[in-house]
Amino acid sequence: MDWTNRDSDLNVWEAVPETGYLEEAYKAFVDSIVPRSPDLAELYGMIQYYGALDFNTDEYLIMSMGSLYVPVAVLGAEVLNTAARQYLYERDGEANVEPPLNGSYFARLTMNERLAVMAVLLGPDRINYFPVQENFALEDILPIFPIMNRLTFMGYYSEWWGYGTTRILPPSQRVLEYFPGSWEQIGYPGPSLGYRAARTYDYTE
Repeated sequence: MDWTNRDSDLNVWEAVPETGYLEEAYKAFVDSIVPRSPDLAELYGMIQYYGALDFNTDEYLIMSMGSLYVPVAVLGAEVLNTAARQYLYERDGEANVEPPLNGSYFARLTMNERLAVMAVLLGPDRINYFPVQENFALEDILPIFPIMNRLTFMGYYSEWWGYGTTRILPPSQRVLEYFPGSWEQIGYPGPSLGYRAARTYDYTE
């Protein structure tokens, strides 16, 4: 049986709501990129404990992936799950590749297993792990994983979480309800009408 990219997980989507499938995959992904940090919390205070899930970074990632010039939110989840399914098959054989109840292979993995899958996606053989999907050329699929990485950090360190209940509204209607926790983690003072900047330097000294 061929478990490479010739067979996508589209059949799994038919069994579960698409939103649930996306949420499980992206929650697991952002949690792997920016996990909670209890050790840092002990050293530097409780604010350093929180990770991407605490700041709703998965919502930002799904929204951003779906807002690109070619919406790829579903494709990104399929990339994660196809790679995870291949990982399970290579490790344990066909018996461990039955679709999980939530439809997401990636979400069923442990943290270390997810990192192993992500390392494969970044490696030289990653092409074998990408699903084939109609209307997407190979050059469209290859950048998906790097884009997901960048957007995760953008969402985590942006004002996204601070928008609170307004974050799902159109941008013109969002209001900063809270000071973003990630800003507090790194000591960012927040938006300002202008910061002082040196305009010239005396290079003669």
